[in-house]
Amino acid sequence: MNMLRTWGVILIGALVLSGCATLNKEECLTADWYQIGYEDGARGYSDTRIASHREACAKHGISPDFRSYQDGHSEGVIRFCTPRNGFDQGTRGYQYTGICPPSLEGEFLDAYDAGREIYAVQSSIRELRSEQNRNESQISRLQDDIAAAEQALFSAETSEEDKRNIYDRIGRMQEELGSLEQRNKQLVVDIAQAEAKLRVLEEKYAYY
Repeated sequence: MNMLRTWGVILIGALVLSGCATLNKEECLTADWYQIGYEDGARGYSDTRIASHREACAKHGISPDFRSYQDGHSEGVIRFCTPRNGFDQGTRGYQYTGICPPSLEGEFLDAYDAGREIYAVQSSIRELRSEQNRNESQISRLQDDIAAAEQALFSAETSEEDKRNIYDRIGRMQEELGSLEQRNKQLVVDIAQAEAKLRVLEEKYAYY
């Protein structure tokens, strides 16, 4: 397995899910620490999440049962670290925290990386469409502004000096409009290419 990839995901995991209150008083009082550990592991949380549980329950004078939590977490991780789940988590943008044992991590990461490929393309498509929507709004606004300026330009009530200023402003708006329309044409091409790439990836990884 690629060691650089392994260290990278562990570093990401060290930055995730720290310092938040995870349990309320009633949950602390009735806690089944094996079950809490299992659920955390099955959801892809690192066992360092117990520090957040400890912080939450310390306010109520309760300490977690670390051994039970650890046992439950180890079982939950087995459920989490499957290739199918790795692929699903990757497509959702989950940041892997390095929790899988070596015996399961290789296949999990292969599937996870495949899912991340799909997620990256989907994210790119969303960003491109968002830019396209912004551009179309700006284009519509500019078209309205140009029409209003042209109306003022040909009004008998507009002075010659104002007409010159309006004419210059129309020129600048038309230049901006042309750039936006050109960019939108390119966005149509980029979106089509990204969607085609997504279809290829979905077919490539259909076995997951």
